[in-house]
Amino acid sequence: MHNAIFEQVNQQLNSKVHWMPLSQLGTSNWLYKGSNGRQVLVLRINASDKLVFGVSREREACVLQQLADCDWAMSVICNRPDLGWCVMRHHGLGLGPEALSGPLAQHLLRAVESLQQLPLPEAELRQVALISYPGLFQDYQRCLNRESHPVGWLELLERLVQLFASLPEVPECYTHHDLHPGNCCWQDGRLVLIDWEYAGIGNPWFDAAGLYRYCGIDVQLIHRLPAFCHLSPSMFELGLQQAQDAMLILERLWYKVRG
Repeated sequence: MHNAIFEQVNQQLNSKVHWMPLSQLGTSNWLYKGSNGRQVLVLRINASDKLVFGVSREREACVLQQLADCDWAMSVICNRPDLGWCVMRHHGLGLGPEALSGPLAQHLLRAVESLQQLPLPEAELRQVALISYPGLFQDYQRCLNRESHPVGWLELLERLVQLFASLPEVPECYTHHDLHPGNCCWQDGRLVLIDWEYAGIGNPWFDAAGLYRYCGIDVQLIHRLPAFCHLSPSMFELGLQQAQDAMLILERLWYKVRG
């Protein structure tokens, strides 16, 4: 099915890798695993834009470039969004929810803390890495308007827009936008965050919601992160609840528009 891409990738890597399919559970992309004799690699063949609604390959490439020196970020070997694929180092299997406690939870928090403190790039690169939430919401509206019975979905979208606008003000920073245990790997004594497709410079409330709801991180520990520590405890807890509500609506809309 992807033999032409395999040949193209191998030429780029200057290595004859035999690519074997990986489970696609939890992803819309095609994933393959192979070895170049030095390390185990993962090849991601990008799904169509319709199946990964909200993804910008240009934005992802910009973010991955900025994260290149971070030891908690996945190691990218060759990223060719123009050709529709990305090769990265295999960092092991994603963790289960029960694994993210104690020391591993601290590793995750330190990674998110470091992510939020990364210096933002200059104007041109910043524009590429920036997540446009108004643009995203408009894209959802256009898709939902094509539905035969769009009213209920459009009302849900309006609720999302209202929740987003009411979130307590926090500084823009780099965000992962899809934090859950499956995107956390433990290998060689370090935690590595994978799957940066939805990442960008954006609103860190969505990462806070993922840390709490899916990773089971304590509220007080999330509150201490750089993006939120200026808020009072009551304001932070209110924002976290609103962020969870917004995230759940966004997930429902995402599944709806991708069909």
